[in-house]
Amino acid sequence: MKSFKKIHDRLVVFGRMICIYKMDLDLIDDVNEKYEKALKNTNILTSKGRDLAGRVDSELDVLPILKSCKIFKKITECMSDYIDTSIEYGLCPPGPHNMDILSCWMNDMKAGEYNPIHTHNYNQGYASNLYLKIPEFINDVKEQHKFKDGKITFICPDAVTSENFMPEVGELYIFHASHMHCVHPFKTKNPSDIRRSMPMNFTIDNTKEGEEI
Repeated sequence: MKSFKKIHDRLVVFGRMICIYKMDLDLIDDVNEKYEKALKNTNILTSKGRDLAGRVDSELDVLPILKSCKIFKKITECMSDYIDTSIEYGLCPPGPHNMDILSCWMNDMKAGEYNPIHTHNYNQGYASNLYLKIPEFINDVKEQHKFKDGKITFICPDAVTSENFMPEVGELYIFHASHMHCVHPFKTKNPSDIRRSMPMNFTIDNTKEGEEI
């Protein structure tokens, strides 16, 4: 197997693999700027709510503007790295592979909203989540182990244990589409603050048109 330079910042393996990447903040600012500009044109962005599990009012399809964002090339590099790492761990056959990004949307979560336990794309292919805005959460619990507000929780394959992560702005999580996960509701000091993330679903060898990796 040829060697390659791993670009993920963290690798978490507990029955399934999660790679976490860190993006430069200027790339994050560019995504936020292009998204907020597109929000003013209701003909560009349409709701994906009917296809999603989240208890979230604003879930808009942003695939039409993804390639115009400066971060697009970096995202595809990270996806390629995830596939390379999957090959290294024997979770994916050696390539070359063709990669297709199937869907991409924006979750603007307000206080009290949440995402129940779910998987992606009928458990086929891979999923990712890029964090663009994280508000200041209110931590008013008496026992700190109970504070999971706003965290993303991945369910272990035994469906009994789980791992919780507090995302940071600029982090990109990539994992298998079948990996069950959820997002806990939260409270914010400023009611207008949002927790913004951009999930994406992608596959390899699904069509003949993807970027070869």
